[in-house]
Amino acid sequence: AGVPAVIVFFVISGFCIHYPFRNARRLDLLPYLSRRYLRIGVPLVGAILLSRPFGVNLTLFQNSILWSLLAELVYYTLYPVLRLIRAKVGWKCIVGASFPLAYLAVALVSPFAKDYSPFGPSLSWLVAAPCWLLGCLLAEKVDSEKDRAVTTTEIWSWRIAVWGLSSVASVLRFHTPVGYPWTLNLFALVVFFWLRVEVAGFRHSRPTRWLEWAGTWSYSVYLIHMIANAAFPRIASPDLGFNLNWLQKMAFIYLSSYVFYCLFEKPGHFMARLTSRFLADGPLKKQAPLP
Repeated sequence: AGVPAVIVFFVISGFCIHYPFRNARRLDLLPYLSRRYLRIGVPLVGAILLSRPFGVNLTLFQNSILWSLLAELVYYTLYPVLRLIRAKVGWKCIVGASFPLAYLAVALVSPFAKDYSPFGPSLSWLVAAPCWLLGCLLAEKVDSEKDRAVTTTEIWSWRIAVWGLSSVASVLRFHTPVGYPWTLNLFALVVFFWLRVEVAGFRHSRPTRWLEWAGTWSYSVYLIHMIANAAFPRIASPDLGFNLNWLQKMAFIYLSSYVFYCLFEKPGHFMARLTSRFLADGPLKKQAPLP
């Protein structure tokens, strides 16, 4: 269930963006924006360039995986404004207001949409906004549970429940008129409570190192998996039967993703950090303020 997985990513993204700033009084706008835009943009440009020779649709924001990245850019850009609103009313009010706005957009624009692409660049981010905003709310809730003990049974119960609900949403999307825009914002509410348990458990147990390592290049997997899938038939691979051929393809996709990470995403990280530090401490910071 790929699209529900994107929704989990949205919640995690909102959490990761707000968590470092949850107690900060101010946000340096240029360092923040430069880091976020370069972090997402450098690998994105690389993926778009690589997609063309293989006929993969990464050139348009509609009907491609790039709808979620455009939504991310919108959220990054709106976050400084949302912080100001949050100081007045709190995240709960912002999240609460986002749900009716999202469902109103679905009802008025495309009530029978199966996915987010029919809402286009101008509205797809709004339809999914409650998911990202729930991540911001989560960032302010986890500190209150520093001493909470999480059992293996509890954490796996949540994981299985989320997996099951993602499957239900997928069945509804493919076999009923109820598409993802109606179900996945509600799914994100469950994801919110699940990730709250995950964070509490993370504080008291060591993560699996190889999964942590794989997580560092998961964005590259998202960008490259379709391109690598299209490229695989062009390589000379032995015919080993259906199951082993599938394993060959998966190995090729993951290897391609990691190579892409080394060539594009990792340098993008470096460029984002370097630019952000320069803007935070460089000549622009040292200039006298304008009258």
